[in-house]
Parts: sequence; structure tokens; C-alpha cells
Amino acid sequence: MLSLDDARSIANHFHIEQPFEIEFFEGRGNINLDTLLVSAGPEKRAYLLQRVNPDVFALADRVMTGMIASIEAQKQSLHQGIAAETGWQVPELIPTKDGRLYHEEGGIWRMMLYIEGTVSYKSLSELPKHRQTEAAYEVGRGLAIYNDLTAGIEAETLPTALPGYRNTRIYFDQLDAALEGCRSLEETAHRLPEDDEVRAAVEKHFICIAEEQERLARVNDPELQPFIQTALKYRDLALSMTSAREEGKIRYTAIHGDTKIENFLFDAQSGQVMALVDLDTVMPLTWLADWGDMVRSLVNVAGEKERDLAKVQVDKDVYAAVTEGFLSTASTATEEEIALMPRAVQVITLELGVRFLSDYLRGDTYFQLGVNDPRDLNKVRAMVQIQLFERLLEHEPEANAILEAYADQVPTI
Repeated sequence: MLSLDDARSIANHFHIEQPFEIEFFEGRGNINLDTLLVSAGPEKRAYLLQRVNPDVFALADRVMTGMIASIEAQKQSLHQGIAAETGWQVPELIPTKDGRLYHEEGGIWRMMLYIEGTVSYKSLSELPKHRQTEAAYEVGRGLAIYNDLTAGIEAETLPTALPGYRNTRIYFDQLDAALEGCRSLEETAHRLPEDDEVRAAVEKHFICIAEEQERLARVNDPELQPFIQTALKYRDLALSMTSAREEGKIRYTAIHGDTKIENFLFDAQSGQVMALVDLDTVMPLTWLADWGDMVRSLVNVAGEKERDLAKVQVDKDVYAAVTEGFLSTASTATEEEIALMPRAVQVITLELGVRFLSDYLRGDTYFQLGVNDPRDLNKVRAMVQIQLFERLLEHEPEANAILEAYADQVPTI
């Protein structure tokens, strides 16, 4: 475990005022656990010192490449006057004493200026009901601002820190392998990605590790069977965004990759969205993936571990608010992309459901269980997401009506 003395030694490599104090940061997330708060100089200026988790990001240098590209694009766009009136704050990397933007010592360490006067939320449920739609509106604005500021990045030049991430086709192929009970790469070789790098990153999740009797019990579970059938039934729908990208109907853009609400910072006084942080998964895809994941997580009133599936519903007020926030602000989204916004929420929700489902069937190799987690946690997560997907299908006419209602608000550059 990292000690404060070790952290102090690492912090000394960065260009900050002396003396400084250092402590573990209470707000650290679930991924980059080595996150510390540094208070430097007479004014106690605050910084975050963080190690990129090598257990999650084996290609940590790519994490930094994507992060730096995002930061520089946001700064340049703001300098050019894009979204300048929004008060948007860009994460700032502090250079090391030798002029680099990160330090390598037992992994990759970075230091960022702490954005003062902001708050974040784990979920909308932390807010009183009357403020939830206001926050959802601001989250929609935040994604639109981020998209506009990073629109100048040539997506094809970005590396992917997590090869295979957000590849819907791979996730369905893994489901097929789990349903068939594949226990060697030879058995499922026809499904493996052709790209060597992607294959190396994902191939272990094509292999079942659950005992065969246990796997069959999970596959044939009467409670789970309807959800397996729903996932298979809507495979083509789930792959529709992938097909649209491959056919050139929608653009490849630089996406954030993890647009849950806790990565948005809000002004502590006004509640206005101020920044989108945690730039670890910047990659080329389509901003619709960010949109879908963000809305999926916001509108699920029951949360991701609810066992009473009757409680899994779409919060229609939140859906309308986040849509209005986005469309009132986005200036670089195309008409074709905007038309796909309701479909994108469905796709990402089903995709996540399939990820949980295949993981549960093969023996929990990706979403690994903690010592206190129930053995069927990924089953529950899968059923929640697939149930939410079905509710989103029912909500589609209303979602399209919301798009039509706010279409005239879309600004132009």
C-alpha cells in the first residue's frame, strides 16, 4: 500500500511551490485508488496527485495521450471563443520539474490543479427531487460543451487505452461463447477479433471458468432465460450504431468514454455545470456512446442493483431535461446523429446488459465480485439493464417527441 512518505517523494517531482502538505483524497473513485490531495505553498493551493491504475490500464501511456489531447483541444477551442461564455473549466496538468506532463515511477503519476468551488454527485438521488431535473439539464449541457470543445480532434489519431472497449459486436460474441460453454480459445477462434492487440485484450473473456454444472444452471435459470432471449432478439438493434459508423452514416469523434454524473463538476453556488473530468478513456468512437451511457445512468430511478424489477422505470422528467440541456447547447452534432439519440440510449443500455449477462454466465471474469458481494450480483445487474432497455423501447415515442420539441433550440456555430 502506498505510504504518505512515498507519495511525498513522488509529489516532489512536480513543479509546485514548497512547502506542501499531502493527504489521501476522500473523493477518490473506484479505479485510480492512489489519489492524494496536495496543498502547496503559503496560499495552500490545492492539487490532486494520482497514479493511473495499471491493473485497469495496462497501456497507461495511452491514457495520458488521450487526456492531453482532450485538454489541449478544450483550451484551444475556448481560446477561439467556443463556449467561452459558459464558464467551463479545463483540467490542468502540472508539469514535472523536467518539463513532462507525468512522472513514471512504479506506474504513471500525474498532478492536476484542483478545481475549487465545485461539487460532484454520485447520482441524482443525492439531490432533492426538485433539483434533479435541473442537474440533469446541466449534465446535458456539459456533454454538449465538451463535445463542441473537442470536436477539432482528429479521432483517428487517438490511441485506445482499452482495446475492445465499447465494441458491441465483441460483447455479443462473448455472450455466444458463454452460452455455448467455450473453454478454450480454439473452440471460439472464429469469434475472436482479427486485430492482434484487441484480441490479446479481450480473449480471456471468451472463456468460461464456471464449472459446467454451474454454468448450465445459470444459462437455464428460469428467471434469467427471458432476459437472455431479449438480448439475442435485439442483437441487430444493438449493432445498429456500429453499422452506422462502419457505413459512414455517423462520424467517428473523440469521446470521453465514462460520462456518469460523478465525472461532471458543478458550481457549488449556482449549480451550473463547470467541467467534465476523469479523462482516462478518451478514445475514437461516436459521441452518441457518451450520450447513451450518460442518459442510461441518469434515468434509471431504481439503480443498478435493484432486485425488484418492477421498480426499474425511466424517469421521464429527467430524460426530457437532459435532452433539452444537450440540444440547447450542442453546435457540432449532425442532424443524422441527433435523430439517433433515443436509439443510442437503448443500444448502450442493452450493451451493458449483455456485458453483465455474459460475465455472469461464464463465471464473473470481468466484473469481478468482492468478498461481500452476492454471487448473483452480475445476474441482477444484467436483468436491471435489460429491463431498463425494454422500458426505453416503450418510451421511444416520447423520446422522439422530446427531440422534435427541442430541435429548434439546436445552435449553429
